[in-house]
Amino acid sequence: MKSLVKCLILVVYICLLHACNNENEGTKPESIAEYGVTPIHGGAIITYSIPNDPDILYVMAEFERNGKACNERASVYEKSLTIEGFNTTNPVSVALYTVSRGSEIKSNPKTLEFTPLESPVSLAQKSVRLYEGFGSLYVIWDNETKTDLTLRLMVRSEGKTEERGILFSSSESGRHYFRGFDNVETHFLLTLEDRWGNVSDTVRFTGTPMFETEVEKPWTDMRSYFPYDNTTRIASDRDLPKIWDNAYSDRTNCYFTASGSAGSSFSFDFRQVVKLSRVVLWTYHPIGGGSNYVYDWCAVVEFEMWGTKALDVSKLPPADDKYWLHPFSAAQTGQDLPAQTPGQSFMVDWVYLGRYTVPRLDMEGASQTEISTAASAGWQFDIPPDCDPVRIIRFFPVAGMLDGLWASPPNGNYWNIGELSFFGDNTVPQE
Repeated sequence: MKSLVKCLILVVYICLLHACNNENEGTKPESIAEYGVTPIHGGAIITYSIPNDPDILYVMAEFERNGKACNERASVYEKSLTIEGFNTTNPVSVALYTVSRGSEIKSNPKTLEFTPLESPVSLAQKSVRLYEGFGSLYVIWDNETKTDLTLRLMVRSEGKTEERGILFSSSESGRHYFRGFDNVETHFLLTLEDRWGNVSDTVRFTGTPMFETEVEKPWTDMRSYFPYDNTTRIASDRDLPKIWDNAYSDRTNCYFTASGSAGSSFSFDFRQVVKLSRVVLWTYHPIGGGSNYVYDWCAVVEFEMWGTKALDVSKLPPADDKYWLHPFSAAQTGQDLPAQTPGQSFMVDWVYLGRYTVPRLDMEGASQTEISTAASAGWQFDIPPDCDPVRIIRFFPVAGMLDGLWASPPNGNYWNIGELSFFGDNTVPQE
């Protein structure tokens, strides 16, 4: 009898507990009472105080964006909620709720309104500048909010619009060449789009891209003319002409230095004067092989270049060879650099073509496949458009990779390059 009574009491207790739980699950949580709104570009930041209600799980905002019902959520441990993606400066209405645990029941809404600041996509569109490039359209823009943008380039011809390029960027400022255009007048149209599907007004530009062609190979090895150029090699079948033989898929198609002479530079003659637009560098990497070769095996990962249109033979040996000193060769030979004045240093008399660095995709989380694909395409660098035309190039490997370590100058003066290609306008005066 006593056992039966105990069982009945237990059953009643469980039923009461279940009823209480059901009642709690059906109770609306307290609404947000205190809040503040700060408009931002394309949205707003809503701050609030969470009611002292342990049953609240999260805060939710419901609103309409581009004709679609949307919502944003924030944990109960957060004190703010950000709403983005508006391409309007008209008032936006928002319903703010607290939501309970269990059945996730919403509180009564707290309705508020805000007016977004000008949208990121509109700001970026207004900052766009377009210029004719070498066989390209050169685009510059600002993206102060660092939002994800898609730049879409189209060309209008004979009443038809054709897409010719697309680029994704979230950088604070951007510069990009859309390439592959002929030296004819072209009608360009550019739009910007954000991740919410907002599309900017169309930027229109009519211009004539400058002529561009690849500098014809082979070139002429000029190392024997210039003091401190490196004339050594790791093997006879891996000499400097390997850099311009249009092959780079294995070690025998690369140029490897040996430590040898003091100086890491090499020089060559295009055999024609060219207004350069860009250079492409291939590091040694076996096709289908591991990406580790891209950042190893003494691969050149940073370099700088000078060029001249005509060689001043009075500066060649037996003249004072200090004229040809670079900081690396000066350090290797223990010499002081000459005064940086005209006639005293090639670094003043020649055209400085820039300093360039291979992107460290291995430090950015890229996969081996992604790194190998990028290396196969070559590392492309744009040469400043204000550089004068040149014919002879002095190329300085500034840094190399060995066993995953960056070294400047390259360790032991060992380095390798798979291939170089140059592009530009060779219709300039050849005198």
